[in-house]
Amino acid sequence: MLSAYSLMKCRFEYRLSIIVLYLQVLLSVETFGNMLYNEGMFEKILEQNGLNEKEAKLYIVVLEAGEIPLGRAAQKAKLKRSTVYSLVDVLKKKGILSTLKKNGIVHVSALSPRLLIERFEHSAEQAKSVLPGLLDLAYASPIKPRLRFYEGMDALKQILFEASGSKEDYIGFIDYTLMPKELYKYITAKVAPQRKKNGIILRLLMPRNKTNELIKNEYTLNVAHRLVEFPSRKNHIEILLYEKSKIGFLSFVKNEMFGVVLDSEAIHQTLKDLFFLIWEGAD
Repeated sequence: MLSAYSLMKCRFEYRLSIIVLYLQVLLSVETFGNMLYNEGMFEKILEQNGLNEKEAKLYIVVLEAGEIPLGRAAQKAKLKRSTVYSLVDVLKKKGILSTLKKNGIVHVSALSPRLLIERFEHSAEQAKSVLPGLLDLAYASPIKPRLRFYEGMDALKQILFEASGSKEDYIGFIDYTLMPKELYKYITAKVAPQRKKNGIILRLLMPRNKTNELIKNEYTLNVAHRLVEFPSRKNHIEILLYEKSKIGFLSFVKNEMFGVVLDSEAIHQTLKDLFFLIWEGAD
C-alpha cells in the first residue's frame, strides 16, 4: 500500500529516473563530442538539479571538449572570463570540474556523467533514509496545514493516485459525464491497477444518467458503483473520502479544474455517514 512516504518515494524515484536518463544521453555527448542535440535540453535538466544556468552551460561546454583552456571555455560558453573563473571555483568545490595548468595555461575538464549518475543515486539513497523522519516532523506539527490546494490536470491525477494508496477501502461521489477523458484514461491505466495491487475497493455513488449506467457495467476493476437520483442529475465535482481523515474535492468544470484535500477526521466521518446512508438506498 502507498503511504504518504511511499508516494513521495515513488515521485522521487521517478524524478531520479528522468535525471539518469538524460545523464545517459550526456554520455553519448562525451563519447561523440560533435553529436547534434536539442539546444538547451541538457542545460535545463542540470538547472533543475542543482546547477544554475551559467554553471550548466559551462559544464556542457567543458564536457563536449573533454579538456579545454579556461579562456576558450569562456568564449564557447559566451561568458565573461572573470565569471568563468568564479564558476570554475564553485564547480571544483562541488567536484564537477577540475583544473590543470599546462605551460602556464589553466585547462578545465569535467566530471564524467557516469560519476554524476552515481552521485545522484547516492543522494537519492540518502534522501530516502531521512524522508520518513521529515514526514514524521511534518505530520506531528500541531500547526500543520490541514488544507492543500492543487490546480491543473496533473494535480487532479496526484490526488487520485494518493487516494488509491489508502490502507483500507475508500468511498466517494462521482459523475463520469463531466470527467475529462484524459483523467478517465489515467484512472483505468494507473489508479485502478494500483487499487487492485493493494486489494483495495472503491465504492462510488453517481447520478443516474446514460454515461454512468454504461460505466457501471463496464468498469468493475476493484470498484463498486451505485446509481442515485440526485436532484441535479449531475455532480460537478468528485469527492473522495480516504484513509481516516482525508477528503479530496476534484472540480471538472471547464476553467475551474482544481482540487482540494482537506484533512479532518470530524468532517470525514460526517460525510462517510452521509455516504452510507445514501448507499443503502441506491442501486
